[in-house]
Amino acid sequence: MARTGVTYLDIFEAAKAIKARGEEPTVDKVRAHLGTGSKSTIAPLLKRWKNEASNSTDISGLPKDLVEALKGLHQRIQGDADQRVEQVQQEFEAREEELNKSLSAAQETNSKQTALIRELEQKLSASESEKRRLKIALDEAQSDLDKNGFQLEQAGARIEEQKASIEEMKGENRDIREHFEHFQQRTATDRQHERDQYRASSEQLKGQVATLTEQLGLAEQKFSEQGLLYKQGQALVVELNREKQELRESIGAAQAEAASYKQQTEEQSKQSETQRLELDKLLRELARLQSDGSASAKEVQLQQQALEKLESELVSAKNQVERLSDENRIVLQEKAMLQGQFAQLESALSKR
Repeated sequence: MARTGVTYLDIFEAAKAIKARGEEPTVDKVRAHLGTGSKSTIAPLLKRWKNEASNSTDISGLPKDLVEALKGLHQRIQGDADQRVEQVQQEFEAREEELNKSLSAAQETNSKQTALIRELEQKLSASESEKRRLKIALDEAQSDLDKNGFQLEQAGARIEEQKASIEEMKGENRDIREHFEHFQQRTATDRQHERDQYRASSEQLKGQVATLTEQLGLAEQKFSEQGLLYKQGQALVVELNREKQELRESIGAAQAEAASYKQQTEEQSKQSETQRLELDKLLRELARLQSDGSASAKEVQLQQQALEKLESELVSAKNQVERLSDENRIVLQEKAMLQGQFAQLESALSKR
């Protein structure tokens, strides 16, 4: 289709100008001279101009048959040329269209490749950034690994110190147990000895108490008898008072006997008091022995409390060792995990 503005007059002026330069007007030269128009529009207009130009050729002095033959030859040559030009024009346009399609496809491919290159550049930039980030992470992981190694060494040193402390505490505990067992054995021996002494003393005291009780019973019996005799004496005195004269000697003897019995009673009372004091002394000694036994029991209880405290401290130390062992195990697991991450990072970096 003809473009707007390209007319025969434009073609005429362009062909005339090209002809004036001493060149033969062609479709390409006319199009280049005009700077616009399609070849399909310019070609028929240029053909028309050529026909008119040929008809206006000066034929004066030539025979008419020759002129007609020349015109027929010229028209045939011109038609063949125009046909050839038209064919070449069509081939050129088809080729141009094909080239335009190829150019469009190439431009599209170029655009895709440009986009792909831009994407690859972005990926490369992202990869470089990721590589730098991984390098920083690798350095941090290496630093953490070194730090964890140092902490692991410190934990190992602490564990060794705790082990030494535990061994020392075990030794102290063994010494305490040995001392305690020796103390228990000595205490048991002493208590057995004290029990034997207490049993012997108790048996002796029981014998003395039984003897004193028996003596006291006899004294009371004698005192009762003496009281009875005294009453009888008083009765005799009453009876003798009625017979003062006859029984004076008998009353005197009875009074003397009563005085003797009274003195014996007082002596027996004093002896009973002495025996009572001895019994109180024995009871106080028994209380002292019981108090000593209570003190020994308290000392044993204190020793047991001290042993329980040491056992509690030993349990606490064992718990602390277990806690340190757990921490050591966690640190080892973290170290193994960091080593695995470090190996993965090295593998990823080597692949890049």
